[in-house]
Amino acid sequence: MGPLSMAGLLALEPAELRRLLKSGLRRGLSSDDLQALLEQDWQGGLDTPPVQALLAALQQRGWFRRDGDRWKTHLG
Repeated sequence: MGPLSMAGLLALEPAELRRLLKSGLRRGLSSDDLQALLEQDWQGGLDTPPVQALLAALQQRGWFRRDGDRWKTHLG
């Protein structure tokens, strides 16, 4: 899958993935905000293997990564 567009973002399933990536737009998420969202939607924190695998896959695609002290979604 190539770069993520706004249309692609809006069409993503499951809703939890869409919510995660939408939350990273504009200012991004602090690590604390990301932790809270992951615990709410993914039933795990930053240090759990399923979440680590999810974040690694998103980073590999270039969709979601740490940018300074914030986690940000990158479109296109």
